Amino acid sequence: MIQKDKVDDVGKVTVIEDIIDLEEYAKRGERPPLTKGYRIRINGEQYVISDANPTGQEILTLAGLLPPKNYTLRVKVAGKPPQKVGLDEEIDLRQPGVEKFKALPRDQTEG
Repeated sequence: MIQKDKVDDVGKVTVIEDIIDLEEYAKRGERPPLTKGYRIRINGEQYVISDANPTGQEILTLAGLLPPKNYTLRVKVAGKPPQKVGLDEEIDLRQPGVEKFKALPRDQTEG
């Protein structure tokens, strides 16, 4: 069952106690709710992260791609070309359309 953000009578947003799959929300073009965990795909593998605004470094670390500085991370958002994500850059997983992540080893000539 999919639940949307619920705002109570004092304006607070209720957090859903489930783990949601971001790709499903991206396919429907819906904004994901606040939740206990987000299922994301990194290089084809699924991972669960609880932070709705992780940094590029946190995503690479979650996938076991260490040290993170040796990788280039890109995020795929529905309807847009993949966008590069810096190590210290936060990604809002709740923005509509976040589908998946791709990490590639940095070329020796890259910064």
